[in-house]
Amino acid sequence: MTTPPTGPTGPVVPGPDPRDADRRRHRTGWIVAVVILGLAVISLLIWALSTQSDLDSANTTIEAQQQAAEKAGESAKETGQKAQEASASAKQAYDGVSSDLAAETETSAQLQSDVNQAEKDKAKAQESAAQAQDETDKAKAETDKAKAEADAATSCAQGAINAFGAIFEGDNLRDGVDQAVARLQELKGTCKGPLSGG
Repeated sequence: MTTPPTGPTGPVVPGPDPRDADRRRHRTGWIVAVVILGLAVISLLIWALSTQSDLDSANTTIEAQQQAAEKAGESAKETGQKAQEASASAKQAYDGVSSDLAAETETSAQLQSDVNQAEKDKAKAQESAAQAQDETDKAKAETDKAKAEADAATSCAQGAINAFGAIFEGDNLRDGVDQAVARLQELKGTCKGPLSGG
């Protein structure tokens, strides 16, 4: 058996090894580093899950918006096709009426000239009727007056058909309607007398 070494005051008891303190400090540093690293990994995991959830939500929203846009596009396409069909039908109906009445396109000046001539012919026929001596002359004058009134009304009807045709001449429906309204306004002043019967 060995005896512990003795010193000036008695047996020397071995003290803590200074290397143990370094090892404890070194171990504590590793524990702190692992805890910090663990917290960083957990934080990154939480952030990644949150980001993935946000991304999934955004993708769902985008898909819903794309579907809504596709439906709106299909609806707009169908509406456009129906509008084109309606426009084509209206144009076809206009062409039919126009050809049935053999309406020639007249400018406002031509229309005004035709109506003025018809009004002059009507006035001349009224004067002839007033000056007529016998029933035959009166009947002829009344016939001429009726023909002049019919000519004026025909010119006004042709003008109205031509004005309506302006709807199909515009760059778009709004422009066409504006052109038609403007032509009808011009026609209103020109045809006021013949259409009122006066």
